[in-house]
Parts: sequence; structure tokens; C-alpha cells
Amino acid sequence: MSQPPRKPFLSQAGLFALGHFINDLYPAFLPPLLPLLVEKFQLTFTRAGVLATVLSFSASLTQPLFGYLADRLGGRTLILLGPLVCGVSLSFIGAVHHYPLLVFLLILGGMGGAAFHPEAAAMAASLSRGKRTLGMSIFMLGGNAGYGLGPFLILPVVSNLGLNWSFLSCLPALGLVWLLYRYAPRGEKLVAPSSASLPSVGQQMRRRLSRFGLLLGVVVLRVTAVLSLTTFLPTFQKLRGFSLLAAGSSFTVFMVCGALGGLIGGILADRVGRKKMIIASSALVLPAFLAFLVWKGPASFIILSLLGFLFFLSESACIVLAQEMAPGKARTVSGIIMGMAWGLAGFGVLGTGALADALGIEGAMGFLLLLPAGSLLISLFLPGAQDQSVPR
Repeated sequence: MSQPPRKPFLSQAGLFALGHFINDLYPAFLPPLLPLLVEKFQLTFTRAGVLATVLSFSASLTQPLFGYLADRLGGRTLILLGPLVCGVSLSFIGAVHHYPLLVFLLILGGMGGAAFHPEAAAMAASLSRGKRTLGMSIFMLGGNAGYGLGPFLILPVVSNLGLNWSFLSCLPALGLVWLLYRYAPRGEKLVAPSSASLPSVGQQMRRRLSRFGLLLGVVVLRVTAVLSLTTFLPTFQKLRGFSLLAAGSSFTVFMVCGALGGLIGGILADRVGRKKMIIASSALVLPAFLAFLVWKGPASFIILSLLGFLFFLSESACIVLAQEMAPGKARTVSGIIMGMAWGLAGFGVLGTGALADALGIEGAMGFLLLLPAGSLLISLFLPGAQDQSVPR
């Protein structure tokens, strides 16, 4: 009797992971196309930086809003329209000829990608029933892989046909929307995580805010460290004597190993508990990060792969723990953890850049060690298995 439910779980987990993979291919188009766009529009570095900031903020800070709308109105429409708008808008960024229109497409594409995440993340965990973190880790594996491989979709198109033909890369998004329309659940209510017996309403609200604030702090510190590291990683490696190709590949090494870490972390968290996985990830990152800063030869790539694995080990556990803290608002809290946290981390990257200007990039990288240390300290105060849930 226990075997039949596994097939829907695996097939639905695969569907949403594929959706996350294709949805996150498109925001990765901008970095490899940016040199071509700078030449086409004769952009200054400031205006080029505006493009990256616009895409980042529209794709992250709007996720809580879409999560709230999905909680109030239902989210199936969002998981269909989101990838469609994201894929089509960002596929046309090479074909337009006016800078304001380019900015508009980036905003629209970022918001389309943001619309997909909260509902899809909530469904991925809900459909997993008793394996919520595993379902979430499969979902996040798709997104991390998609973001890492996005350049491999757009670069062959523009290299062979030219920048104006970038719109052809929208085809995977169109195929995804058809698959989601055919096979994504229709009108199914989310399965809320189980809640323990509860105190008064006032106590519930105070506990909810304090616990979620702690978790958000853990996530923002971790994401700021990841985003700052990956932003300056190729430059850092180049200054350490690596070739341009080797320095550039360090980003791929980090992200691919991070995707694997997220999957393994999801499997382990369902067995040992979300809080233990979050604490372990933060604790293990510290020596690995320090070792990466100390070793400067080829061994640094081995340590970097381990660092990526450990950084993402707790990613799924954090999202599921947030959903368990507010069972009736799974989409909203998913949007906050997956979106707003990354938007806030973007401001942290600006601070890291300022530190690099003042102290040098090695000094800035050393400062980043404080972030996982702070994450570890806060994670010790997260709710455990017996009291992590609060009611609707």
C-alpha cells in the first residue's frame, strides 16, 4: 500500500525541478551577453551595472508579493505565466534596439521568474508529504543547475546567428509551459506541515515573528557570503595567478558542487532534522572557507568544490523550516526566503565591493568569514523539531 504514492511524488518532483531548471536558465543570460550589449548600446560601466541590478532586484524583491498573491488567490496561474513571461522577455534582450526597452524587458523577465518560485517551491514541498526537504532539495537542484548552465543555451545561438536572434532561446520556456499546463496539479490544496498544540494568539504571533526573524537572519548572512564570493571569485582567482579560463571556471565548480550539496542536504535533513543540518552546514563552512583562503595552488579548486557543497547543504532545510513556521502561508514565506533574502544580500555585495576597494580583494574575502560565523551563532537559537511549527 505504501508504494503507489511514491510515483506521483517522484514524477511531480521531477516536473517542478525541470520547471525550476528552465525558469532559471533565463536570468543567467545577462552576464555572458553583457559585453555584447555594452558594445551594441555603447554603455558605460555604470549603465551596464544598472542592468544587472534591475534584473536582480526585480527577480528577488518581488517574490514575497507573488507569494502573498498565491496564498490569497491560488498560484497555478503564476507557475504557468511566470516562466512564459520570464523566458520570452529575457530571450528578446539581444533583439531590442533601445536601452529603455532593454531595461523594461529585464524588469518584466525578472518578475516573471519571481512569480514562478513561491508557488512552485510550496508545491514541491507539499507534494513530497513526509519527505518535504528531499522534495525541496530536488526542486532547488533544478534551479541551481539551470542558473549555472544558462550561458550554454544562449551563447551558441548568438555566436552562430548573431545577437538579434537571441529570441530563439525562448523555445524551452514555451515547451515548459505546455508541460506544466498538462501535468501540474490542478486545484490541489497544499499539505500544511503538522503543528503541535498551541498557545494563545498573541504568543503565536510573537513566536512566529521572532523565529522567522532568526531564520531570515541565518539565510541572509549565508546568501550574502555566497553572492559576494561568487561575484568576486573569478577576479580573486585571477589575482592568485590562475589563467582567465581557470579563474572563470571557478564559478561553475562552486555552483555545480553547491547543487549536489543541496540535494544531499535535503536527504539528510529529513533524517537528522532541519535545525541540525543548518547548524552543521554553517559550522563546516568556516574551516573550509579558511582553507580556501590559505591554499593558493590547484588544491584550492578541490577546497572550493567542498566549500560550494557545504554552503548549499542547508538551503532546502531553511526553506522547508520557514514553511513549517507558517503552514498557512507557505508561498509567502517561500518568496521571502528565496527572493527577498537574495535581494537583501545584493546590498551586502555592494559592501563587499567597497571593502575590496579599501582593503584589497583578499581583505574583503577574509571579512566574509564573519558571515557564516554569524549564521552559525544565530542558528543555535532556531526552534528544534518539537516547537518549530506555529499554526495558521
